[in-house]
Amino acid sequence: MALLTLVLAVLATGFLMVSRRSLDAIIRLYALQNILLALVSFELAGGEAHFILAGLALFAVKGVLIPWYLFWLVDRLEVSHEVEGYLSVSLSLLLAGLLTALAFRVGEAFVLPEAPLPQGVPVALALVLLGILSMVSRKKAISQVLGFLALENGVFLMALSESHGLPLFVELGVALDAFAAVFLAGILIFRIKGEMGHVDTARMRSLRG
Repeated sequence: MALLTLVLAVLATGFLMVSRRSLDAIIRLYALQNILLALVSFELAGGEAHFILAGLALFAVKGVLIPWYLFWLVDRLEVSHEVEGYLSVSLSLLLAGLLTALAFRVGEAFVLPEAPLPQGVPVALALVLLGILSMVSRKKAISQVLGFLALENGVFLMALSESHGLPLFVELGVALDAFAAVFLAGILIFRIKGEMGHVDTARMRSLRG
């Protein structure tokens, strides 16, 4: 029951990340999502040390370090903390609901016979779809990076749900890769801000030849 509650709480954070228009709130929700995923890893551990270590790495790198870096990045860029998107909040929520319903409708087809957390599969699929929705419906590069990170969390939950987790060195590598990707994205966003004076990807369409 506690495990199911945690999984549903993870889904709730993904849903809220799509609907919020405050960059600070979305970063906090991303941090909370990772902390909840770390708790899911602890619940699935069953005394196995590599699950506990993977959960601690998830908590430290993606629950604390990456959100802290994103807050630092937003302050240094001196950009608006309001998230601009192509869709209204109501339309974003409607699409998020439809995508979540689709994930639950088709999710059972992806559940493996001996999956340790079958109820996590449709939630993982929903997180992937919600992450894609965030990436394509928002204008600012930082909010698009957060959409990618939410998508990556869906892939992580899928691995936990289907295969009782990946080997520890793979999970540590994924966590560090995520931080490296965000760090490099931050450098790229700094360069874009320096050259263009903004980080609005919608306005960059005028650069097409």
